[in-house]
Amino acid sequence: MFINSSFMKTQYLLSRAMSAESLRHTVITDNIANVDTPNFKRSEVVFEAELERALKSESPYPFKAKLTNDRHIPFYQPKDYRKVTPKVSLEYDTSYRNDKNNVDIDKEMVGAAKSTMRFNSFSSITGRYFRKMNILLRG
Repeated sequence: MFINSSFMKTQYLLSRAMSAESLRHTVITDNIANVDTPNFKRSEVVFEAELERALKSESPYPFKAKLTNDRHIPFYQPKDYRKVTPKVSLEYDTSYRNDKNNVDIDKEMVGAAKSTMRFNSFSSITGRYFRKMNILLRG
């Protein structure tokens, strides 16, 4: 019962988001470290869009297909949000300089600041949730 509660779902999502931000910070740090490396291609973390798709897929599909055979493929298959993980993707298609490096130091510094702020926000929210849980359990 408690495992499937909204509290646990929120905690799980906050944990995943913090992991994604940690990975994003590592990737941005790597991009910044290689700003002067010829032919280096920047990487980025993809997570939020996939998580949003998974969360939206939880709402019921308005049309139910009638499956008359076990081998039929249903129209709608919800995606489990617990299986969404952050992925690192390499950006091959751009090049800002003659040495084929595509790292923009200003963009990376802004990305690092955003990532740090999001991580701090998620950890603050997590702390508040646990303080509330502590108050409830002390009751």
